[in-house]
Amino acid sequence: MVLDHLRHVDNLLSPDIDFYFNTISRCVAPMFAFLVVEGLIHTSNLRRYLNRLFLFSAVTFIGNYMLTMVLGNQRLLNSNVLFTLSLGAFGIVLSMWGKEQKKRGLYVFAMICFIAGFLFAEWGTVLIPFMISTYFFRDKPIYKYSGYIITGVIAFLIPFSEPLWFIVFPYIFMYNGKRGYDTVFSKYFFYVFYPVHLWVLAVINYMM
Repeated sequence: MVLDHLRHVDNLLSPDIDFYFNTISRCVAPMFAFLVVEGLIHTSNLRRYLNRLFLFSAVTFIGNYMLTMVLGNQRLLNSNVLFTLSLGAFGIVLSMWGKEQKKRGLYVFAMICFIAGFLFAEWGTVLIPFMISTYFFRDKPIYKYSGYIITGVIAFLIPFSEPLWFIVFPYIFMYNGKRGYDTVFSKYFFYVFYPVHLWVLAVINYMM
C-alpha cells in the first residue's frame, strides 16, 4: 500500500522503481476486499462491523478534505478505497437482510450500492464484482471462479481499471481460513494506517 502511494510524491522514485512498486502493489486493494468479505462472514455483529467501515471511510474523507483546503490539490487526497469497501459490504449485508426478512426493497437498495460502487468509487470496477463473487458464491467454486474471470475481463476492457488485480490470488490461496490475532491493535491498525499514511505522504509531497 505504501509502495503504491510513494509514486504520488513528486520526483521521489525513478520510473523503473515506480513501475515495479506499482505492479507488486496491485494485490493490496483486492486483499482488503477479500478480508472484508471474510469479516462479514465471521463477525459476531454485522451492524458494528459496517459502522466501523463507514466510520473510517468518513474519517478518511474528512481528513482528505481538510488537508486539501490547507495543502491544495494533492493526488493522494483523492483516494478513499475504504468507501468502496463500505459500499460493497453494505450491499452484501442488505442482500442478507433482504433474504432473511423476505423484503424485496432491500435487494433494490443492495443493487444501488453495488452499481454506485462499480461506477463511481475508487477501484470499484474490480472490487465490487470481486466482493460479490467471493461472498455469494463462496460455497460454489465454479460460479465463484467464473465471477473472477468476468471481473478480470471487465478490468481489461474498462479504461483506468486495474487489470493486474489478479496477483492477489497466491495470497488468498495461502489463507487457511483460521482467525488471526484478535486484539484491538490488529482490529484497528489498518483502518488507522490507511488514511494516516496518505496524509503523511501528502504533507511530504507538499513540503518537497
